[in-house]
Amino acid sequence: MMAFLTFAMLVILAWHVIAQLRRDIRIMERLSPQGLLRSPLKRAGIVFLLLIVVPFCFVRCSGAEGLFSGSGPVGTGTIILVSFLISYTWYRYLTWLDPFEREGRGWELAVFIAGCAVVFLVQPLSDLLIPALGLRLDGTFLNDWWYCVIGIGLIEESVKLLPLLAILMLTRQADEPFDLILYGSISALAFAFVENIQYLERTGLFAVGGRALYASVAHMFFTSLIAYAMALARHRGRSMVLPGLFGLLLASLAHGFYNFWLMAPDRPHLITLVFLLGSMHLWVAMKNNLVNLSPHYQAQMRPMPMMFRYRIINALLAIFLFTYVMKFLLEDERSANLLLTAQGTTMAATLLFLAISFSSFRFIPGYVAPLRPKGAIWRFLLPVMPWGEDLTGRGLLLRIPEKRSDARHYMALHRMLPLRGTLAQRVIMDDDHDWYLFRPERTIPFDGAQGDVLMIRPHRENDTLPGDRYVVVVAMAFHKPALLPDGRAHRDQLEFVGFVHGRLL
Repeated sequence: MMAFLTFAMLVILAWHVIAQLRRDIRIMERLSPQGLLRSPLKRAGIVFLLLIVVPFCFVRCSGAEGLFSGSGPVGTGTIILVSFLISYTWYRYLTWLDPFEREGRGWELAVFIAGCAVVFLVQPLSDLLIPALGLRLDGTFLNDWWYCVIGIGLIEESVKLLPLLAILMLTRQADEPFDLILYGSISALAFAFVENIQYLERTGLFAVGGRALYASVAHMFFTSLIAYAMALARHRGRSMVLPGLFGLLLASLAHGFYNFWLMAPDRPHLITLVFLLGSMHLWVAMKNNLVNLSPHYQAQMRPMPMMFRYRIINALLAIFLFTYVMKFLLEDERSANLLLTAQGTTMAATLLFLAISFSSFRFIPGYVAPLRPKGAIWRFLLPVMPWGEDLTGRGLLLRIPEKRSDARHYMALHRMLPLRGTLAQRVIMDDDHDWYLFRPERTIPFDGAQGDVLMIRPHRENDTLPGDRYVVVVAMAFHKPALLPDGRAHRDQLEFVGFVHGRLL
């Protein structure tokens, strides 16, 4: 059953990736004046092909099987290096989301070192707390549940929180809401780094896929629950104490739930996988929200998430295939191939899910999306899909439509056409994410409405605006100056102006 579900998931995800790739190619053709063949997308494709071809050719043709067999230092060094590369890859991903005011690498390194150090608090705390509360792991439902939530979740999440608290209390480095997730996740990655060394050594590198795609990501998510609650409270001018404690409770429950289904062989481990994949929807929304709340937000500096998915795929694939090659050098070809066949399909499906989800961001200054599932709950089993293409900063040309409108402001707009301007920012209205704030080059002389800005949306089935043809767009004018501190507009602020034709410049 597990194999069938994994295969079905892989097929669905592959279809999503192919569809997304075609869309990305169209976007890149428009954005890259030097041509697609010289674009970052092409470079990512070349790296992907090399990663697929070179390791397998080396294993088949090098004759270096077992070259480092029996070499303890090489084996230990490989384990430490692979563990570090896993944490470093996810750290780099987090930094892509923090472009407005980059944190000092010295502080990030300090948090990482502290995160490694606090791992060694887990055992003494466990020795103190677990016997005192009578917790035991004996295979029964209630005992195992509370052991996982308190004996594992609460203790580990508490110690992972310490480096973040130190940054908040002793420095002024965390001055953006996203910084709390960044530092909290770095602490979690340091914790995972030490854990990964232990698991990779215990399993002879066979745990690489699970540690890279499940455990490390889960550690970041659990700590982010605390960081997110604290970041929102501070942004709203409230104390972070109670929200932080509530976040710690949620993180402990989530951590315990994740571990509970893995603690006994007769429990369906698939529940942990489903829980993790569903959790990623929440994590994407939390990160997106905190980036939107940055006081240093600048549209021209916002992250460009289109390439995230290809960087994630290539980076994690490189780690997995490097481990495959080292398994060949440390043992033999059979062991290396077993590493692939034992987890290759599941890892591929999970990697595609994470790569698509973790590149699905749309940045709207001030907007905080609700943390709730959209549509049926089963949609949590599909990756987070991006909204329509983000056109913020692009030029737009409006021209006269095929027929006139009887809207009272239509003639004032009609006399100004054709009209050029800029799509200044994306705006949410009635949970519709396809509206833009359009700033024309010339002020429109409306009577009783603001003429320095319009709300623009592609009409009918279009979710974007092309550059090679005109499409019908809806134009609306504000009654009063457009102030959108939360990235939302309300229909009672606006008045319909008419339908016009528009295309990107």
